[in-house]
Amino acid sequence: MPLRLTRLTAAVALGALVVGSLLTGCAATEPSPSASPTQSQPAAAAPAGADGYGLPAGSGPVRIELWTDLSCPYCRMLEEASGNVISEAVASGTATLVIHPLNFVSAKHGDQTQWSTRAAGALAAALDAGNADALPAFYALLQQNQTLADGESHPTDDDIVTYATKAGVKTDLSDAVKTQPFAAWVQASNDYWMGRTIEGTTQVVKGVPILVIGGTVVDLDAQDVAGTVQKAIDAARG
Repeated sequence: MPLRLTRLTAAVALGALVVGSLLTGCAATEPSPSASPTQSQPAAAAPAGADGYGLPAGSGPVRIELWTDLSCPYCRMLEEASGNVISEAVASGTATLVIHPLNFVSAKHGDQTQWSTRAAGALAAALDAGNADALPAFYALLQQNQTLADGESHPTDDDIVTYATKAGVKTDLSDAVKTQPFAAWVQASNDYWMGRTIEGTTQVVKGVPILVIGGTVVDLDAQDVAGTVQKAIDAARG
């Protein structure tokens, strides 16, 4: 039966993605078409190596694009279900992962720590410092430790730096995590994507997660999400 997360039950439901559950996602309130600049001309200083409003990892021919918010419990569930499949595809040279960060869920949850922006900004800082290979593992740890809607989990700046080190980021991100040089870029990414149709698809970004592999939107309501993701990667390889 469909899985329905509320602010009171999110922490419990995150434990596992059961077969047959529905990734209904975190929807924004009244999204509207973005009036931000084109993707080739970001409205804020982008991290070195950015792909428009995206953070790329890997160099494989299969393009995996993920629209996500690091405060979204459904995005965390998707990572738990299929993160290893995607990470292995990137590590093996099969795929390139492009993470498109949004940040609307923090405010929706009433989170005063701005975790969505801080965490995505740390990912951007890691890329900017030349640590693209560590992005999949860093993203997984940030999702695993996201600020929850129940208000009981509030990772600190020091925690983020620890997650970066565990993920294999070789650069000390302490200053970047503290000063948030890419916070404006994360906000610009959110504003650019919200309400926009993803090129080559009919998918409008009204919420997260959204996963597109080889130009095809992946069905996140599938019985076996990991298996569905693997099949999509195999199909894109031809």
